[in-house]
This record gives sequence, C-alpha cells and structure tokens, in this order.
Amino acid sequence: MQAVRLHPAPSQATPYSPSNPAPSTALRLDRDVPIPVPSAPGELLIRVKATTVIRDMLNWPETYSHDYAILGNDVAGIVTEVFSSASKFKPGDEVFGMVNTDRAATWAEYTIAKEDEVTLKPATLTFAQAAALPLSAQTAYEALFEHARIPQPTVKQSLSQHATTKPGRLLITGAAGAVGIYLVQLAAAAGVRVVAASSSNARNREFLQGLGADEVVEYSMLDAYMGQFDAIIDSAGGEVLAKCWNYVSDTGVLISVDSASFNFVEEHRIRGLRKTGVHALFFIVKGSPDALRYIAQLAGAGAVRSFVADIYPLARAREAYDLANRRLYGRGKVILTI
Repeated sequence: MQAVRLHPAPSQATPYSPSNPAPSTALRLDRDVPIPVPSAPGELLIRVKATTVIRDMLNWPETYSHDYAILGNDVAGIVTEVFSSASKFKPGDEVFGMVNTDRAATWAEYTIAKEDEVTLKPATLTFAQAAALPLSAQTAYEALFEHARIPQPTVKQSLSQHATTKPGRLLITGAAGAVGIYLVQLAAAAGVRVVAASSSNARNREFLQGLGADEVVEYSMLDAYMGQFDAIIDSAGGEVLAKCWNYVSDTGVLISVDSASFNFVEEHRIRGLRKTGVHALFFIVKGSPDALRYIAQLAGAGAVRSFVADIYPLARAREAYDLANRRLYGRGKVILTI
C-alpha cells in the first residue's frame, strides 16, 4: 500500500526528536508498505478515505516512538476486514473516528483501528467532513462535559430549541480555532451562555454567532468581565491564558487544551497568577465511544457543523502539512484524501 512515512535524519545528522523536530521534507510517500492485518479481538482494517493534518505533529513525542512512523489519528473510511464475526462492524461499513496515539497510522491507504475508536459515519457527511471531527470535537466534548462541570444534555435535548434565559457563563478563547469551533457549538447545544473570544471581531463575529455564541469579543475587551466566568476553556494559550485567571470566578474552572500550555498550572503558580480555589488543568483528549456517537448524532442532524479548510491527495502530504502550520489559514482542518 501507499503511506506517508517519516524518514529518519541523515546518518551524520542529529536524530530527529521533539527537541529536534524533523522538517516536513522528511515526510515521504512510500509505495510498498505492507498492509496491516487485524491481529486481536476488536481490531478492524479500514480502507482510509480521509484523514487530517494537524499543526505541530512533527513536534509530538509520539511521532518519534519508532522509525518510519506513519502519522495521523483522525480517520474516515470503509471497514474491509474484521478480526472475528463477533465484531460490532462488518466489511462495507462506513466509519469515522480517532486512532489512539500509540498506534496512529492513518496517512496510509489502510489502517488498523479498534471498535471503540470508531462509529458509523453519518450519511449526511462526506468522508472529508467526518474525518475533520474526531480529535477536535472529542477534545471539546471532554473539556465541556468531563472537566468543566457542564451537564451533558441528551441528543434530543441538544436538538431542541434552546432556552432564551441560559444559566452560567462560559468563556471560550481561541473560539474560531480548530477546537474552539466545536467548543462553541457543543456548549450552545448544551444551553450554556457562550462568550466567544478571538483576536478579531471583524473576521470572526458573524461566524461565531452563526455557531451559537451569545457574545463575541476580542481579547482586549475581556477586562470588562473580571471574575464573571464560572468556567473558561482556553485553546489560545500564552498571555491570553495567563489573563484568564482575572476573568474566572474564585471557585470556577479554568481548562486549557493548547498543546504548548501543558504545564500552565505550575508555571502560573510560580508567576503568582493562580487562584487556589479555581479547578485548573490541562488535558489531552482520550476519546470514547459515547463521545463519538454523541458527536456523530449531532453532526448527522446538522446541529454540529464540520469544517474543512482544504483537501489534498496523500501524495501532497508534505505540502498539506506546511499549509496546516500557517497561522490564520482557513477554518477547520486540512484533509488528506486517499
């Protein structure tokens, strides 16, 4: 099969690692990679139709867990083989989901996924639209319903007309970004009053209101909200995150999903920013069948929109990766189709 693999550094050069990331030129299309085979209960062989290109993938520790790694977590495709007849899926099923980082290998014609990592693809979504959802939308799901103490509505409740008077107030930073767009949509569907913050109202106000935000603000406007938020979910990081301590209530929740902010709680404690009564954390998405099915049902009904910034063939993965790493490029994910 064809697959894009990360080739090692030249023999005389320093080996690639998170501290010495590979350049995108190390991503090469190889044409004679063995097709994987389901080898344990619950495993599926999927013919990949679409996968995502995530910014900074060449900085992730998992990328360097073995030589000639195939990148990619998000997947949408067709089941071609199951381990046993007891599988919940059958050959021909169209599915989408997120492969665990320890087995990530979706930049290929075929990949192995576990049954609890995928669900049936809504017929209303293309493969590209489905592939854009799992990592970002499940990150938003876990941030809201598992960490921010927001009650999760049923699918029926999420699809019903929202109340005009909403309890609480949630601030989402980086609201127009890859995760932020799903935070806004899922929070709005949960009936929360959403304040969506980004760097530019001129660019993002109408878009974020269309996703369900009740208020749309620029970061410079947030000083008017001192201590007013029961929960803040940050996907911007940096000084935007540092200032969020001013905006969260003394007993609120402050969560960051920005990958560069993995140690923000301790760093901000040292800087004297942390409020001791605030429940604060950084987390990395785990994914779950329940979250994926919930997202699939909402997306299938049109209550959650998927965003695809651009689509490239697998052979142009290097170009797609460089594009995905440009700031302020499009809305949603850069997709590879196979």
